[in-house]
Amino acid sequence: MRDRNTLELRLDMTIGERLRVARRSIEGLTQEILAERSGVNVHTIRKLEQNQRQSARISTINSLARALDLDTTALLLGVVPEGARDPKVMAIRRALIPAADFIPSAEADAEDTPPDVAALRRSVSDAWTIYHEGDLSALGEILPGLLAEARTAVREHTNGTALRARGVLSKTMQLGAHVMARNGMEDLALLALDRAQQSARESNDPLLPAMIANSVSWIFIRTGRLDDSQNVALATADRVEPRFRTASPNEIAVYGGLLLSGTSAAARNERFDTARDLLAVARAAAQRSGEDSSNRWTSVFGPTAVAMQAVAVEAAAGEWGSVLRLAKRVPLTGQVPDSWKSWFLLDVAYAQAQTYRDSDSVETLRALRGVAPAWLRQSGLSKVVIRELLARPHRPRGIVALADFVGVAH
Repeated sequence: MRDRNTLELRLDMTIGERLRVARRSIEGLTQEILAERSGVNVHTIRKLEQNQRQSARISTINSLARALDLDTTALLLGVVPEGARDPKVMAIRRALIPAADFIPSAEADAEDTPPDVAALRRSVSDAWTIYHEGDLSALGEILPGLLAEARTAVREHTNGTALRARGVLSKTMQLGAHVMARNGMEDLALLALDRAQQSARESNDPLLPAMIANSVSWIFIRTGRLDDSQNVALATADRVEPRFRTASPNEIAVYGGLLLSGTSAAARNERFDTARDLLAVARAAAQRSGEDSSNRWTSVFGPTAVAMQAVAVEAAAGEWGSVLRLAKRVPLTGQVPDSWKSWFLLDVAYAQAQTYRDSDSVETLRALRGVAPAWLRQSGLSKVVIRELLARPHRPRGIVALADFVGVAH
């Protein structure tokens, strides 16, 4: 089989674009010859390569991959560059889409007792905490086993316990999707969320499909599909809008989380009036809830989360004075996870750098290092701020140490 790493079959390409690159890498291989070798209609090949078709049956992709002497996943999902091949990330990737799903006769060996669903749910909640702390390496050790155990629980339990197991599987796959997106594999993340949504609908948790939709909205933001992101978030919010007099904290959190996703999409799309209007609705919901949600199973939401999102909207608008004014009202205590604190502090540090408050920007980055060092290292925005401060005629004190910590050359 050919070394697929010598081909530029990128994750952000369509199937057709990968097909065209792979075919043209073989001298003299025309669409007609590929059709003959693969048994796939030449019109199908042509439409895929011209992006007139965005998908094809797995059997079709299999036939094309065999004719090109490639493995199917190279065409279907793309190839991670060799330098980015973290074995732990690849283990999660395999666990999200296991080969056994495509082998009808494959049966896993049953253990003496099925997994305890309540204990498994606690383990998945703990894994979400690890994610929010930014320790993606630890998740590479934990998540493949959790995915396998959740699938076993779904298979081996019956009645109501099986429904709860499906909910656990859905949240585990949602977590896997977030990790994949953080590693630049958004297409695989969306595929995992599609599977998670199916399990969510089959669970006994009426809020779970809305939580999965919120993750889809986030992935759409990452891939520039801002209209789609806003539409998914707000349409889902309309569907689950609670009666505030009788709503549970979890219902308000899921609804509010969707509003914040819609706000983020609108702001990124430079619809700042819409974003601020949505924030007003979210603020009212947060006041009703009274405090930030501490339930790791639902969405991040509450007064502090809304206040942080307000800062993000003004940062997207380039209103640096408003960013710094609003930031003074945001406490870093409370229930919001480290990931949210990280994004908030980065917005503040960037605003301080844009207004030449260089010493303040360094102090904010130091605060972030104390709160969430893993996120400081992983963030692209932190490197932008640090490079900007390094380029000053008079470098602020402490910036070189931060550059060393995140790996920015100076």
